[in-house]
Amino acid sequence: MRKIWWTWDIRMRWAPGFSSTRESFVANYRRAIDAAGKYGVEGIVIWGFLRDRHGGIDAAREVVEYARHKGIAVLPGVGIDDYGGVYYQGDSPYSLDTYIRAHPEAQARNEDGTPQVHRWPPTDTDARLKACPSDERVVEFYCTSLAWLVETFGLEGFQIEQGDSGVCFCERCRARDRRIMTLDHDDKPRISLEDAAVRIPAVVEAVLPQRGDCTIITETYSGLLPRQIEQMAPFVEKYPDDFYISWQLYDGVGRFKVDDESRSPSPHGCAALRTNNDRSGGEVDDRENIGRALDLSRKAGLDMTYIYGEYADDRAVTRGNYDAWSEGAGGGSNR
Repeated sequence: MRKIWWTWDIRMRWAPGFSSTRESFVANYRRAIDAAGKYGVEGIVIWGFLRDRHGGIDAAREVVEYARHKGIAVLPGVGIDDYGGVYYQGDSPYSLDTYIRAHPEAQARNEDGTPQVHRWPPTDTDARLKACPSDERVVEFYCTSLAWLVETFGLEGFQIEQGDSGVCFCERCRARDRRIMTLDHDDKPRISLEDAAVRIPAVVEAVLPQRGDCTIITETYSGLLPRQIEQMAPFVEKYPDDFYISWQLYDGVGRFKVDDESRSPSPHGCAALRTNNDRSGGEVDDRENIGRALDLSRKAGLDMTYIYGEYADDRAVTRGNYDAWSEGAGGGSNR
């Protein structure tokens, strides 16, 4: 299985500072990159890749070039209708926030009609402006900004998501036949499966009609249990065959969303192991569950896996989790 680390910039624990400055952002990722090769990691997903507050383009380029020198690909997180598009936070013409401020009619709406925003984490100093999935004019902006991102950094791939922070309730969106999905922790309408399956492939294929070896990962926010596959299959089939469809099939200590009957509905699939970081209970010895999740993932036909790569491996428990994940995915650790 191909091996990827998945990270949020602000949750990195490889160096002090939570990536709040250029110095801590670069230090966090340089140290993670130095360690990645030991576990057979070929790429690191970075959400919050571009923020003015931690150095913007220059800092991001420094991380990409360092990673390339070490043989590791940087895979930025790209938002469609959320997450600032390709530029998470800052005064950039390629930030979705900048676009929406210039085109307020493109902003998504809450149920009460107020403009919709997404604040992550909840304590962040500002919030991202969300775009309406019924607005077609913003698609041209996504194409322009994604083309800029790929060219500027010479990317080998990226992860692209529409987000799980809520759906738009404007009149146009309400009038459409949408398949809405909730998440396990609440019953709020979080995701429109149809919107993601239409917009994401359209943007990627417009920018990269010939993708070659470019790695593209997209998120379902779903497990891989048979009932979940039945729900997701009509939407998954809308994605190109070379996309890696990510399934959240292990959601922290002991919470499995995959079983012996699970089978991938797409040619390529990524087993997302959401453990070994702050959101999953912190530093916990999860080696046995990691091994089981990967065994089931391989049986289901998945050919990629990611685990959170936010904790430094200078601690024995975290190091053990990385070893178990690397060995369970095949190829072993290079320690």
